[in-house]
Order: sequence, then C-alpha cells, then structure tokens
Amino acid sequence: MLICHGALTSMVVGAMDPMSHVVDGRLVFDTHGWLWNIGISKQTFMFFLAGVCTLLFFWGRAREAGTRVVPSRWGSLVEMVLDFIREQLTRPFMGHHGDKFVPLLATFFIYILMCNLLGLVPFFEFLGHGSNTATGQLAITGALAVCAFCSYHYLGIKEQGHGLWGYFRSLFPHVPVFILPVIVPVELVAHIVRPCALAIRLFANMLAGHTMIAAILGFTAVFTHDFFYAGLGISLASFLGVTALTFLEILVALIQAFVFTFLTTVFLAGAVHPEH
Repeated sequence: MLICHGALTSMVVGAMDPMSHVVDGRLVFDTHGWLWNIGISKQTFMFFLAGVCTLLFFWGRAREAGTRVVPSRWGSLVEMVLDFIREQLTRPFMGHHGDKFVPLLATFFIYILMCNLLGLVPFFEFLGHGSNTATGQLAITGALAVCAFCSYHYLGIKEQGHGLWGYFRSLFPHVPVFILPVIVPVELVAHIVRPCALAIRLFANMLAGHTMIAAILGFTAVFTHDFFYAGLGISLASFLGVTALTFLEILVALIQAFVFTFLTTVFLAGAVHPEH
C-alpha cells in the first residue's frame, strides 16, 4: 500500500512539472528487473535512428531504380516527395538550374521530419527518464542549421565561380562607398541571424508542442489522485485533448520540416544567384 501511494505521489509530482517529461534523459532498457544503461541519451539515440530511417526511406527507391520501370508504392512516395521539392521549392526560386540541389533539400526535409515524428512515439517514454524529440534539443537543431549554413555558402562559392573573395563581395548590395560602413555590418549580422532563426524556430516549436501534451496529460494524475469521481471526467477530457494535440503535432512536425527546407532553399537561391 505504501509502495503504491509513493508511486502515485511521484507521478503527481512529475505531472505538476511537465518539463520533467520533455527534457533529455538517459536511454535505459529494463529487462526482467535488470536496468541496462546504454550510455547515450534518448535524443542522441533518436538523432541516429532518424538518420537510419532517412537512409531506408531513399534506399527503397534507389534499390529498384535499375530493375523496374514502374516504381512500387514506396518508390512512388519517394518520387512524390522529390517532385514536390522540385516543383514547389527549387524551380520557383532557381529555375531548372536548381534541380541539382533537390537531393540535398530532400535529405533535410525527410531527416527533420523523421526526427519530429520519432518524438511522438510513446515507446521512448518507457526507456528511462524524460522524453522528447531530437529536434527539441537546441544543440541538434543548431547543428542542422550549421549544416545548412555551410552547405549553401559552399554551393554559392562553387556555383558562382569567382572564388572566396568574389563570393564575399556578392553578399553585399551595390551601394555608394560611403554607405558601406553601415551596410557591411548589417549584412554580416543578417547572415549570422539566418542559421540562428532556423535552429530556434524548429527547437521552440517542437519543444512547445511536447510540453503542452505533457501538461495536459498531467491533469489526469493530479485530479484522479485528489478527486476520484471528478477525476474520471477530467481524465477523459485530458485524454481527448492529448489525442487532438497529438494529431496537431503530426501536422506541426510536417510544417516545421517544410519551413526549415523552404528557408534553406531561399538562402541557397540567394547564395547561388545573388543578382536575383
């Protein structure tokens, strides 16, 4: 009886602090009472798992590319994603010249989408303390933003063909010399802010969604403990609310993956074709 009361009290305390459910925690497997600490955190594990899922997503279509003329259902899904990125992102901003960048942008889109969706899998909630998506960690979204930053600047230098100094000069608009002391710092700050915006936007949206789900789900434990009969209705309302928010979070996961890819395309277009 004391053990059950202590477990319930711990649940109530945890429910009153939603952040305890969304912070990163160690990945621990419990097998018949034996706890196996893998030595990495949940978000790190999901980070690498999303990479494996991304490889498998494209590998299915690549494997059948040379053997079948008509793609399978999975191959059709992959082609649909590639066509969407080409027709809605690269060609409107860069024309047919942007087709060569579709694989890079598709990788960003699918990888971030996989990270976002893995955070909604309840399985990770039972593997040790804490749970969240990998993109709910600012270090991970920051690393993705740095990858995007390096990619579009490298491709800008390569595509323009004027060398590093020529590319650096293309970053600033053609203005009178006496205005350059003002324009140069403003443009430099703008280029630094861009990857910061990519990282913070993705991190904040994913963290906020998971925090809201944990907070609403926490009402179930709190009110059931204090008011049993009233808690039944509140538990049902919490369950329905969390269900609705989970579907909304799936939509947010898709939107945030698209927004990150869209902004990367805009920055890439500006680096490759600064005259536009």
